[in-house]
Amino acid sequence: MDDEQLIRQFMLSAREEVSDSGFSTRVMRHIPNTRPIWVFPATMLFVVAAVAALFIWFDGWSVLCSIFVHVYTIFTYAKHFSFNPIYPLVFLALGCWYLTEKIKKLVY
Repeated sequence: MDDEQLIRQFMLSAREEVSDSGFSTRVMRHIPNTRPIWVFPATMLFVVAAVAALFIWFDGWSVLCSIFVHVYTIFTYAKHFSFNPIYPLVFLALGCWYLTEKIKKLVY
């Protein structure tokens, strides 16, 4: 037996249940529900609306289409060559550069 098995065996043999005579059940029954049931759906509705507004405001379709065109161009160009482990790194670098340029244009 290794150390892990010995520790597990000892912990299982030394385990004992502490009887609370239903105390924890009674406590849980008396804890008030502090959050109304409508909070989560309202929050999700707000988040979805905010994301949709930002998507429309920043012209998300054109950004997604241009990213797709860049990715498609990279992959169609790369398929004519044998696979090199540097391709994913170049793809990530170009993606990061493209996103930072888009963010710069939006911010400044």
